[in-house]
Amino acid sequence: MSDKTYDKVKRDFLLELDYISRIGQKIFIYPFIDRSRISLICFRIICFLTFVTALQLCTTLYVTALTTSNRFELINIAPNLGVVLVTFVKFFKIHLSRTQYKEIFEHYENEFWTGVTESSLKIISQYTRITKCVTRFLFYYCIPLIVVVNSFPRLVMFYEVHIAKKELQYLLPFDGWYPFDKIKWYYLIYLWETCMTILIIVIAGVTNSIHVAYTSFVCLELKVMGYNIENLVSSENVTNIVRRNDVIKTHAGINKLLRKIIKRHQLLAGMSCRFSTVLGDSMLLTYFFGSIFIGLTLFTATVEDNMYRSVRYFFMCCSLVIDCFYQCMIGQVIRDHSENLARSIYFADWPYADRNTKINLIILMVRTQKPFQYTAKGFLSMNLDTFSAICSHSFQLFNLIRQVYEKNK
Repeated sequence: MSDKTYDKVKRDFLLELDYISRIGQKIFIYPFIDRSRISLICFRIICFLTFVTALQLCTTLYVTALTTSNRFELINIAPNLGVVLVTFVKFFKIHLSRTQYKEIFEHYENEFWTGVTESSLKIISQYTRITKCVTRFLFYYCIPLIVVVNSFPRLVMFYEVHIAKKELQYLLPFDGWYPFDKIKWYYLIYLWETCMTILIIVIAGVTNSIHVAYTSFVCLELKVMGYNIENLVSSENVTNIVRRNDVIKTHAGINKLLRKIIKRHQLLAGMSCRFSTVLGDSMLLTYFFGSIFIGLTLFTATVEDNMYRSVRYFFMCCSLVIDCFYQCMIGQVIRDHSENLARSIYFADWPYADRNTKINLIILMVRTQKPFQYTAKGFLSMNLDTFSAICSHSFQLFNLIRQVYEKNK
């Protein structure tokens, strides 16, 4: 193996791993354990602010339900509350499960490289580039999203007053409830809602980046494992077996490599199962809220006369669809990579292996029949079929509400 090539691939991979730690530091999540006292204090402050925002939206929902008969107002508040709750669960769950996150980080920092061969460097380099592109997109996508969400109310106000010549209406990013006059304290309220919007978006972007990166690393190891299985019995091994040259030594080497692969698969299975448990709460909330709020926001965007609210609901609907797709997609990707191990076993030159190797390959193939997957607390698997179900339920809800609306119009 070329030391220069190996060092470059490893350096690029570790830089990407280090990127995860650096963006985690921005919301005081990383290091996952042994954080400084200041980091823990800042973490608790963020949790408190996020909880206060969720409580404010709950109060807004309750007060609005009591004081108005306009159900559009409730639909305006509920998706915001759902987004905040899901974000808070993701953020706090990382803290509660920091040992598991640290375990995955240390595994790919150290243990993973003990089984890397020269032939698998190309795979590692490819997956490192893919991970880099996706995580950068998820994180830097937050910047235009923050600008649009926080500036859109002011732009609409400017348009309506100075261009459309309409009466001034004070607009806010999420328009929460306050026990005082909103107009009198408008700029202070706008500052609060802007800061909370930035905080929620950044937390969502960072946590999504961490989860995508970790999922990509697991898929990378599964891909490397499948490649090693396909080349378990190399052409050189086949030649030695056919010509009866060092047959015992050749089979012993094959068995030794296969045992390492099986141990690595067991380790990876346990690690991905624990990670799935960590993600379960947020995925269950995503499935529940996504199925309801996508339909509600889509309905409101099509019937709302107010331009600001109509556009706002439409983009909120798009954001909910993207978030549901992202969580289902990472579940689909890890499942596909896990199932591909069985195909790798089939394509290996197992007919030339001895009896022990064939038995171990069969055992490994049986284990791969239960693929790695992310679940919503065990109730359902998160994959593209689930995303299709979410979209289907949302569209059914949209049609139902639309029909009721048309009848009562």
